[in-house]
Amino acid sequence: MPPFSKNANDVMLGTLDLETPGLELARIILKDLGLTSQILRLANSAMFNRSGRPILSIAHGIVLLGWDRVRNLVSTARFIEHFANRSAGLRELLMMSVLSAVHCRDVAAAVGYPRPEEAYICGLFRNIGEVLIACHYPVEYALILIAMQTEKIPYRAACLRVLDFPWDDVGLRVAARWNMPSRVRRSLAGSEASLGSALDRSATSITDYARELTHSLYRDGEGIDSVHLHCVLDTAGRQTLVSVRDLVRIVDSAALETQETFAALGVPATQFSLEKQAERARSILESLQAFDAECLRALDQTVDHELRKLRQPGFELTGFVTGLLDAVIAAGFERALLGLVNEDHSMVRGRLASGAATDDLLNLFQFPIDNAEGPIRAAFERRTDVLVDRKRDDRYDAAELVVVVKPAAFALFPIIVDGQPAGCFYADRRTPSPGLDAIRPQLGRVRDAIAVAIRKMAPSAITRR
Repeated sequence: MPPFSKNANDVMLGTLDLETPGLELARIILKDLGLTSQILRLANSAMFNRSGRPILSIAHGIVLLGWDRVRNLVSTARFIEHFANRSAGLRELLMMSVLSAVHCRDVAAAVGYPRPEEAYICGLFRNIGEVLIACHYPVEYALILIAMQTEKIPYRAACLRVLDFPWDDVGLRVAARWNMPSRVRRSLAGSEASLGSALDRSATSITDYARELTHSLYRDGEGIDSVHLHCVLDTAGRQTLVSVRDLVRIVDSAALETQETFAALGVPATQFSLEKQAERARSILESLQAFDAECLRALDQTVDHELRKLRQPGFELTGFVTGLLDAVIAAGFERALLGLVNEDHSMVRGRLASGAATDDLLNLFQFPIDNAEGPIRAAFERRTDVLVDRKRDDRYDAAELVVVVKPAAFALFPIIVDGQPAGCFYADRRTPSPGLDAIRPQLGRVRDAIAVAIRKMAPSAITRR
């Protein structure tokens, strides 16, 4: 999780100056989700945390690691600016995490939660799943934002459509892998899944409340009225209202506390709205070179059209699949193919193809599934959707599929029918394809449509063409 370059530089300078107080260093780190995550992750590792007690204090973490190690850790980090230009509103999202953390700390104080820095850390990490998706999967993140803004759907519904899982699940998995304290992990799970002590449940409730407050005010453009009737759990497990007076004070204080940081990092609060983020997301998608928005839209429309044929009398499987493969070619791929497994599930062979030199592709596309390697193994054993632009990703360059078929960029999606791999959908290009991820959702729909059709009709109904 990368930090802002300015915050990283401030920490570097602070660790070089022996006169810098440790609390001042902690204050800088706590403004930055990337720095905080790195310090706590290392401090809670088996190498440094020999006591077994969770560390939720940045000041404690700094003492445990030492200033030299903190400086070395920060000096090797890739800065958030490396990712921000290709992701919609990543800077703003990180600063919203800071706002949420401040809100969390002050709401905790208002309801008598005894450990305000813990509450701050829980609030800072509450959006870690969204931040990681925005950072490492910018195209999918852009598609999620656009769906949320245009269709007015919750983030979970948009995530399931694009990713097949909510980004909160990513945060939970990463927090567990990083060995983050259990209270942080419970806060990431949300109030509905919260277990543990009364203090744990209170921390989770406060964290959810602070997140909703931040998003309502800054992302949705709503007022305090949208949250002031919601309750939080106090440390005795009682439902407690935060008064409007306290809410106004908390919101105003957080805005004042973060104002200087926002200005120094060049992140205006006016850019936090979902509308602004979606606008930026559209610009990112439109700048992609391999597939433009019109191609994606046309492929979506073709899938919808073909799916309607499933309910019509006289449905013909070969024509259905061929129509989808032709649409994939029209979207910008040069070759597209349906492969089916043989009876003993030991081989996958090309059955239908569209595009350039289809006969050659059908004859070449014959690969063992048993003891498979590379993308075939990823698709059939791990059931993973593989999407690779070889100019940017050379991990499969020595794989048999790549050596035989010679794509510059390719997609290989497994087709699962009744829980078992029935075949695969393959498409490729002979030229490098920046922005290949933009078409992942549409290719997933093509694969899913083929799976539905195969379930309706036996694979033997496909006539090779």
